[in-house]
Amino acid sequence: MKTHKRIIGICWIVFGALILSLLVLKSDQLQGGSIVAVVLVGLAFLAAGFSLVANIRRSSWICLPCSALSLFTFPIGTVIGAYYLWYYFKLERMA
Repeated sequence: MKTHKRIIGICWIVFGALILSLLVLKSDQLQGGSIVAVVLVGLAFLAAGFSLVANIRRSSWICLPCSALSLFTFPIGTVIGAYYLWYYFKLERMA
């Protein structure tokens, strides 16, 4: 189960870095409130990814909202979000 956790964590770190790098590329086209929202979402994905890679015990409080958010970013985010939800509910069933 640790393998799944690390894979999801690495994917979310890459996903968060991608969001923040797109912000840098498109910053001239965004308004002030949009920039803040994009930064918060990117940092949330980075925090969720690092919490999974670092094997923090109660990482689900940030990972569940991130998985719900990533379901709306088709196709890659949907796959990562569904993968985390599968992992989380399988883990809950085992406990």
